[in-house]
Amino acid sequence: MRYPVAVLLAVLCGRCGSGTPESAPKPASATKNEPAKITQFYATDTKLPKGVKGTLCYGVEHAAKVQLAPPVEEVWPSPTRCFEIAPKENTRYTLTAIGADGSKDTQTVEVTIGAAIPRLYDLSVNSQLVNAGDQVVVCFKVENATSVKAGPGHFDPEANCITDRPTQTTSYKISALGADGQADSGTVKVMVR
Repeated sequence: MRYPVAVLLAVLCGRCGSGTPESAPKPASATKNEPAKITQFYATDTKLPKGVKGTLCYGVEHAAKVQLAPPVEEVWPSPTRCFEIAPKENTRYTLTAIGADGSKDTQTVEVTIGAAIPRLYDLSVNSQLVNAGDQVVVCFKVENATSVKAGPGHFDPEANCITDRPTQTTSYKISALGADGQADSGTVKVMVR
């Protein structure tokens, strides 16, 4: 295969000389002697319900090394990175970026733990199709709730059951409220013939 003379000269002259051409990019460490800098450090939620996982994110520039206290996961210099956290108590996270020149940048984020989220589960009904006036019993289980509302019908908070004798198709709604205002709810529909 034949190449044009200009191409051959460009390839050969590219190897001429002892230095790097001025237009060629230099490695970041060779061109920049800038101090390490944290560009971002945050928790996606600074208040987590007890038992719920969160996310911690960071980004750094000009860092040779990154440290996190308390240690949660291995960290390294990155312009942007996120990972999961699962604190059991209020925790202050401290990120330190260390530059090759010995410079340091430090930031902190505090994550507080709130009340556990209420959970409503095991909703059951004795029958989803009844005659008008037949007894219907809707029962459920709940945890982490400070209050529960259920109806229509008679709600027994000791047994977590609603008892009713509907004359028309009825939806029974249960709402559980948590200490920090979170809620969980469920509905059971009973058809009346």
